[in-house]
Amino acid sequence: MNNLIITHPGTAHFDDFFAISLVLAINNDVIYTIERRHPTEEELANPEIWVIDVGKKLEPDLKNFDHHQSTDTPASFMLVADHLGLTATLRITPWWEFKDKFDRFGPFKIADELGVENLLPFINPIEVWFLELFEQNPSEIYPLMRSFGQNVIKGARSLSSQFEFWTNSEKCIVKNKTVLIGLTNDSTGLQRYSSRMDPPAEISVTYDGRGEGWRLARLNEAMGVDFSKLEGDEKIKFAHKTGFIAKTKRRIPVNELMKLVEKAIAD
Repeated sequence: MNNLIITHPGTAHFDDFFAISLVLAINNDVIYTIERRHPTEEELANPEIWVIDVGKKLEPDLKNFDHHQSTDTPASFMLVADHLGLTATLRITPWWEFKDKFDRFGPFKIADELGVENLLPFINPIEVWFLELFEQNPSEIYPLMRSFGQNVIKGARSLSSQFEFWTNSEKCIVKNKTVLIGLTNDSTGLQRYSSRMDPPAEISVTYDGRGEGWRLARLNEAMGVDFSKLEGDEKIKFAHKTGFIAKTKRRIPVNELMKLVEKAIAD
């Protein structure tokens, strides 16, 4: 059967679910049948059939993408993404490497690397629910899987675009703190970009997406930055009690704005 995707039976994981979602997303004009079972030798030899996360073979030319032969081989979703030419796009996502390690080495090893007792509090109930639906009947959520794959790709491209925006944004130093100034109300990728800077930025200044002023935010849990100090200032509309964010009433000139930033930084 052509337009067939085979993956392993039993418990479904993010790895196989996401890999198949990418295939569906890229081949938007193709209708596939998804079967959760072990492949035959004839199916493994058929380049028209996708075999993902099962079959014990990694043969991209034959569309066989199993990684269980070695822990050095990336998870199947990475193998499929690479085959589809999506690696450069998707690896910018903050969960890319985490999901790969989680699939290959399991939650206990990853919890140990992160220095936490366990990862149970981080389990996403929506992901668990979708994987259960996928286990029971892939065809039931087929359109959602395709939409999910497309949405992740779209989001990664948007994130990449925002990284470029922040790379070219204005930066200044206020009392030894690096401040990013973005003339936008779209903060997509800001925290991730700032954490990659060397040294990381401590403060961002952007347009307020909910008003006519500026949004001042503390980044990377920077020490000595407390925007609650701005409470009561005539230019300030809102200052969070915990000090991580403040907003101005109007879009005042940047030089005036930097005076507020300076006021929020400890001496």
